[in-house]
Amino acid sequence: MANDLFFVMHDNATGRMRLHARLTGLGLAAAILGELMLAGRTTVGLAAGQIRLVVLDTAPPGDALTRTALDHIIAEPSHRFHTWLRFLARTALADVAARMTADGLLRPPGRRPSRRQAPVDVNIAAWPAGRVNLAIQRREPLSVQDSVLLGLLVATGGSQLVLWEQNPRYLSDSIAALPAPLQELIAQTEAAVGDSIISRR
Repeated sequence: MANDLFFVMHDNATGRMRLHARLTGLGLAAAILGELMLAGRTTVGLAAGQIRLVVLDTAPPGDALTRTALDHIIAEPSHRFHTWLRFLARTALADVAARMTADGLLRPPGRRPSRRQAPVDVNIAAWPAGRVNLAIQRREPLSVQDSVLLGLLVATGGSQLVLWEQNPRYLSDSIAALPAPLQELIAQTEAAVGDSIISRR
């Protein structure tokens, strides 16, 4: 999911970010947590009046990025959900890019460090946004993963930039159809984005 969101949040050809780096980082951090939730490793729970991540399965995921995130959550389970979003957001952009580069989806960075990494295949990069946009146009139901992807785009403000058609009813229905923990993931991301925007003023 984080790979798909990375593609959607960047220009297909140049790799240029569509959103501010801070908002992109929060969205990608949420997508990493979403991968853990979809894999059945974590869920969302309420403890001492706070929304927290709850570990359901300590079995290590198959890739290093989500494995490291899960290790952190296991080691420090008392943090609020919001804290994990901010913590992972600090390096999420570089971490997801590194995973995608290792998987052959992004071109390796040049000698001079840059925030831009172009996709290896423009068609592969364009597909996540195209897939969601086609479903919206056709009023077709989204998969759970694509509904979360759409929800995170809405939460970060990216939907205004990448959706061909703004359909508030479709967006709200797609998010409302998600399991409660994934709805909370999107709500917490939206709150973190709001806090980030306010702190910059």
